[in-house]
Amino acid sequence: MNFDTCSYEIVRPEKNEKHIIMSLTLLFAIEGSVTVNVLEDSFVLNEGDVVMINPGVEYSFGDVGDSIVGRALFSMKMIGSVMKGKNVLFYCNSVADKSKSYEDLRNIFYHMTEEYLYGSRQSDCRIDSNLYLILDTLIENYQTQNLNEAQGNPDNDVRMQQMMQYIIGNLDQEVNLTELAESMYVSASTLSRIFKKNTGVYFADYVTRLRLQQSLLLLSSTDQNMTQIALSCGFTNSSSFNRAFRKEMNMSPSQYRELHSEDAKKEEDEKKKIDVEIREKLENNVAIHGSAGVSDSISVDLSENDGEDYEKIWNRMLNIGSVNDLTRANMQYHTEYLHDKLNFDMARIWTLFSTKLMITDGSGRKACNFNMVDIALDFLVRHHIKVFLSLGRKPDMAAMSTGEIYKMDDYIPFVSRKAWETAVSEFFNHIVDRYGLKEVSDWIFELSSIPILQEDNIRLWQGDSYSVQEAYDFLYKTVKRKIPDAMVGGFGGTVEDDWEKLRSLYLSLVAKDETPDFVSFLLFPYENSVDDEGNYDRRVCKDPENELRQVRQIRELMEQSGLSDSKLFITEWNISISNRNYVNDSCFRASYIAGRAEKLLGHVDALSIMSSTDWISNYMDTTGLLNGSIGLISTDRIRKPAYYSFAFLNTLGHKLLAHGDHYIITKTDNGSIRMMLFNDSWFSAGYFLGPEEVPLDRMSSGSYTVGQALDLSVTIKHLQGTGNWYIKRRILNRNHGSILDEWQKFQYETRLTRNDVKYLESISVPKLTLEKAELEDSDHSIMVNASLEPHEVCMIHIFSMD
Repeated sequence: MNFDTCSYEIVRPEKNEKHIIMSLTLLFAIEGSVTVNVLEDSFVLNEGDVVMINPGVEYSFGDVGDSIVGRALFSMKMIGSVMKGKNVLFYCNSVADKSKSYEDLRNIFYHMTEEYLYGSRQSDCRIDSNLYLILDTLIENYQTQNLNEAQGNPDNDVRMQQMMQYIIGNLDQEVNLTELAESMYVSASTLSRIFKKNTGVYFADYVTRLRLQQSLLLLSSTDQNMTQIALSCGFTNSSSFNRAFRKEMNMSPSQYRELHSEDAKKEEDEKKKIDVEIREKLENNVAIHGSAGVSDSISVDLSENDGEDYEKIWNRMLNIGSVNDLTRANMQYHTEYLHDKLNFDMARIWTLFSTKLMITDGSGRKACNFNMVDIALDFLVRHHIKVFLSLGRKPDMAAMSTGEIYKMDDYIPFVSRKAWETAVSEFFNHIVDRYGLKEVSDWIFELSSIPILQEDNIRLWQGDSYSVQEAYDFLYKTVKRKIPDAMVGGFGGTVEDDWEKLRSLYLSLVAKDETPDFVSFLLFPYENSVDDEGNYDRRVCKDPENELRQVRQIRELMEQSGLSDSKLFITEWNISISNRNYVNDSCFRASYIAGRAEKLLGHVDALSIMSSTDWISNYMDTTGLLNGSIGLISTDRIRKPAYYSFAFLNTLGHKLLAHGDHYIITKTDNGSIRMMLFNDSWFSAGYFLGPEEVPLDRMSSGSYTVGQALDLSVTIKHLQGTGNWYIKRRILNRNHGSILDEWQKFQYETRLTRNDVKYLESISVPKLTLEKAELEDSDHSIMVNASLEPHEVCMIHIFSMD
């Protein structure tokens, strides 16, 4: 073994077998269960568990069963070289540490194990590259400043850890306690006392023991002479090595070599035999080889399936922001761009009665000033974008799931119900006069109030008693009187939190013949839970079918409330409520959007992503190119993967032929086929253990998610046309179309020039390919095969050149 580098081996552990190794050691349970004893602690490693042993610390195996263990070794010299002499402390124990998923290390170990056992390379370069990946992962994700977590240090003393690193790193040189003490600004006697307390032996004796331990391997497994071994193990000459060896082993180094050289040959032969047994035993281990992935075959016969009309639920509306937001040039620029590219029908805006818009002082005694409002509404009308106006109360905010980083409740303090009703009436008079009845008849008006703020803060007026029902009653009558064809509805709740409240409210409205034209709900993949202390908590659900289940509950609520004929609008929907979560910027979100759009087809009438642009959550902490915000485009108007997912959805044809877990297949009016394929998967188990927000380091390691490759085969039969047929593909994955992954190549640098940003924008586009297709003569069919990596989305267009 080369003690200046690293190595990997696979072993069958033996019970009570003791080890003391001068390298940083990672034990990985490949198969079965094994107990590892480290000093006074014992850990039971099950398949996939990994534990780190610090250099020079003795460990042994307890119960081993039929287990197989991988062992990765990293010399301290190597680590010191990589870290340029900087002292580092790692903590890596998947048994004791539940704050991480350990998927990053686990995946590398499985890949390296496959290469070790079944690779047919002429060198060990691939294994070495995996070892370097493990070391890089340790450095990036498993450093700790908390010595109370560190294994192999009984009293958890930082000076003891520094001494151990110094000894191991300088074992082949002179190890001087006095020199070490001076570098640590303590006396040599203090260090000696600490060392004796923690190891049971004196400093010099321990150094000699480690040197002799290292020499045993060299004596039994190499042809080096005594002088070479003595010097490589840190002895000044062969005589001092000989004396120390005789004192410890009761024999000379030469005698030990003679006794153990034959044993070493037998051990090598036995190891080869064991390797063969291990190779055979692990032949079908899915974790090592990977499964064949998920595969599916889909066939569509156009002679039997002419397709059905369907609503594109995803482009009816897009959330823009507050009315005041839309008065700003940057928001207008992004809205115009998204309308032009994504063809959404209407813009959803909110907080009409913002103090920033200077409409009224809330007294009800003065006429309202809608000049600022007109800037926003004029813009939408000028660009032929219909208005979806929410008249509830919503704060300006940039939020994390675990707490707000910015929030401002910006709402006019109406002194009474009458003052609020006066302002509402004036507003509707104003828009009818300014834009005409025909224009505003296509607008939608919503009263939303329930889930955004606490009950005391949802009031739309002060002084008088307040109820949502009274506010809706006035809004409904006002709209139906002034704009009879406009839609009115509400209330933007969540079915799990607001079931009884909403049911009671809807029943009362139906009884008064004020049935909402639509009901609005928020949709996020959350479930309510209670922590160990009885506190209410909201967490991302482990079940990826959670949103579909919520929608079915909403439909049940509507049925019970007499609203079966009302439309169901999901007005705010996303993978997370947080706009400081880098999953928002990733391909994961793109495949999530595609997957949920497919699942919700036919179940909802409109599905609106939480926000269109990152400007909606801009704050003093948004200093990077991306910040985990909820928009489809960044503040620099760079298109994120989520944007491309919507762009693909919008290019689907008007006739729905088939849809399923990984595909939507449609036909256009001219007979061409447009299909969207996607490989969406859910979060890993480790994701649910920590905060919902995924930072950049976890995004780069991929430790927040799981997924398998997906192989799809789609056959379209009885295509019409005699000319040449072609297949055009647009491929979105981490290599094509992901600004987050391109930014990673810049080390997430925040100080970028405008040219840098333009370059990143230009290369963050899906891959485009075109190929000629062979039309089968027997049934005029074309088969398309696609292999999708996790979170990949692919848009395929099959067309004829007639």
